[in-house]
Amino acid sequence: MNDELYTVRLLIATIHAGLEELIEAARLYGENDFRKGQLYAYAECLEVLQLCPSFRSPELDYDIEKRYGIK
Repeated sequence: MNDELYTVRLLIATIHAGLEELIEAARLYGENDFRKGQLYAYAECLEVLQLCPSFRSPELDYDIEKRYGIK
């Protein structure tokens, strides 16, 4: 795997981890505007990465808004 692809996959994994942490924090402590803003920002990053066909791996081949409950 080349360095660029490795870096992008690491970025995707990091964003997924951040999203999961935000969802868990909202479940435990309730939703707030800051967490919601972070959720939207992370989701937007994934949506931008989905625009590049070479990054459409199984890690990104899903409806981001549906998976993370973004309305």
